[in-house]
Amino acid sequence: MANILLVAAEYEPFQASGVNRLVFFKKFLEQSGHKVFVLSTITSAQGMQENRQFDEANNIHRALSLSLIARRILSSRRLPLYPYFSSKGKYEVWIPFAVTKGRKLIDKHNIDYVLTSFPDFASLDVAEQISRITATPLITDFRDPPFWIYDEVAQSKKLVTCQKLIKRVVEQSDSVIVCTEQSKKSLSEYYQITKPVKIIANGYDEDVLSALEQNTEKQSIKFEIVHIGSFYNEGRDVKPVIKVIEDYCANNNKSLVLRLIGDEPDSSTLSYIKNTAKSFTVSIEPPLPMAMALNIAKNANALLLLQGTRFDRQIPTKVYEYLALNVPVWAVIGAKGASRALLSEFPENVVYSDYDDLKDIGFGLNNLISYEAQLVDVSSLSRQSQAHHLLTIIK
Repeated sequence: MANILLVAAEYEPFQASGVNRLVFFKKFLEQSGHKVFVLSTITSAQGMQENRQFDEANNIHRALSLSLIARRILSSRRLPLYPYFSSKGKYEVWIPFAVTKGRKLIDKHNIDYVLTSFPDFASLDVAEQISRITATPLITDFRDPPFWIYDEVAQSKKLVTCQKLIKRVVEQSDSVIVCTEQSKKSLSEYYQITKPVKIIANGYDEDVLSALEQNTEKQSIKFEIVHIGSFYNEGRDVKPVIKVIEDYCANNNKSLVLRLIGDEPDSSTLSYIKNTAKSFTVSIEPPLPMAMALNIAKNANALLLLQGTRFDRQIPTKVYEYLALNVPVWAVIGAKGASRALLSEFPENVVYSDYDDLKDIGFGLNNLISYEAQLVDVSSLSRQSQAHHLLTIIK
């Protein structure tokens, strides 16, 4: 059985989709007989209180980084120093301290593999340095491919630094993990990878879903649509959906609530929501622990998936979770992406709208209102069924 060092700037008790994936990897590997040690930032860097008992129980070791409050001060309009000097993200200060601590952990615990995950540049930098200095095999999980593979981007000093880092990481890695066939193809072609590239889909955690509360009777007065996650103007723009819902509710005697659970939209989107959503309610709610968010989703009338063509190579975790909840999914997505391909295998509970066609989004909402969900077996999409691929890498 192997000893593994998991390098992740963000880790429990911090809550995020990427963290959930790594937590599951750790749990699965430990259930398979391996031992996993975690190298992360101090809890104040993630905006949390220190919990030594939790860290000791989960073999979490933390290295110094700027606290969340310090980063905010150094990133303010009056003192924007940190964004100017940091080329590898918000945890760049952590890198030298983490490398030092990681090297000690390698020696102390006879580590056999270093495992890390992108899109955090700082985590990759730490893991690559530790692997190279100690000659320990590196396994890199690309939850998302680097954005410059599929986006046209203007060159800058920061971008060049990050591009060189990823190239170095790919060359140093003994094994590479991706989430979709499209990501595997893109990454392999761009970096001419000849070493093993394993696909381990995000999937849903069947243990978490099985513990959710049973559906209560859905309210007939208000039709509730839930979205979990973040928004971006390019690829995850919620404004067209807001426009379509407003037009529908203004012309129909229907009370509707759109619950947006996750990071707060940017100021322009917030302003648009305030000025547009007059005939229905938009509830903007902070991120929640995974089980709590999924329990809200399970009791909703419908679930919103928003994903433009910019993210065609990716399948967010919530796609698998939405399908497993057996609730109607309103998929406002690109017509040819990886998510569309997956959803087409389980069409019973999916209403499609073309992300780039406002009229088609309107058609989708009309269909969604009267859509009846069916019970569908999606057990093949669970993380439990996917994770066995890890055991072909870590032996």
